[in-house]
Amino acid sequence: MKRRKQIIWLAAAAVFVGTSLFFLLHFYPEAIGAGMMGNGHKKGMRETMQETMADVLPPGIDPSLLPEPKSKGARLLQRYCTQCHYLSGPGRHTAEEWPAVIERMKTRFAMHRQMMGDIAVPTESEFKMLTDYLQTYAQKPIDVTRYSDLDTAAGQSFTTTCSRCHVTPDPKQHTAQEWPAVVRRMQKHIFTMHKTVANEATLKRILAFLQRHGRTQH
Repeated sequence: MKRRKQIIWLAAAAVFVGTSLFFLLHFYPEAIGAGMMGNGHKKGMRETMQETMADVLPPGIDPSLLPEPKSKGARLLQRYCTQCHYLSGPGRHTAEEWPAVIERMKTRFAMHRQMMGDIAVPTESEFKMLTDYLQTYAQKPIDVTRYSDLDTAAGQSFTTTCSRCHVTPDPKQHTAQEWPAVVRRMQKHIFTMHKTVANEATLKRILAFLQRHGRTQH
């Protein structure tokens, strides 16, 4: 009988370990290679995730840069999403992409709550508000049929550089006056995410293209 209990206990332990490893490998494969299991308890979850997924996650933005920063959607984004990584804006994905991302985050929230129990999870109505906010201010992909100069040096620099992190954006999302600050912020993000930063000549060509096609101020 004692032998049987030992076998049952070992089997249960194996199932638990196997389930835990499956969770980490399936949802956070980058964390395994970086040793998250060995040092994660020394740091907060957000800092650990940000370090182990530095080539995937953006470095975060100032909350004041969010569209409608005082809106319910912006506050929910800051409250819940920054538990696991730094603040990312709606421009990270397109409106079509966000629902799938939200579903993936729902699964991760549930797994974190089950395994750790110390994470706040949005309600279904809050998930809907988050989705609406993210889709409203999502990245707008460029309509290539509207830009005849995409095959120029400036146009090619723009599409090649900007599409490494997200879809190639529509230049009319910002005015000519707004684009320099956006380009500087993206340059910082690219560097922080360990991607090759374009040289100054390339950045000037990209900025010139964006300003030439930027939205007209009203």
